[in-house]
Amino acid sequence: MKFFPFIPHRHRWQDIHISRANAVAPNGRCYFSTFISARCRTCDETLHRVYYSDISDAQARRWLG
Repeated sequence: MKFFPFIPHRHRWQDIHISRANAVAPNGRCYFSTFISARCRTCDETLHRVYYSDISDAQARRWLG
């Protein structure tokens, strides 16, 4: 248990899953996209991101932030 949970911290992502499929963008067009999901090991926050382009795995890990 963290002593001060309200203090912001740098997320340390684990359980990173990267997949690629077709997705419908907000403008209505269908693109081959990259989907990333990860979980922070300290606060247990889950992140889901969709990039409407085909990016490499290394670039996807860099863009986790």
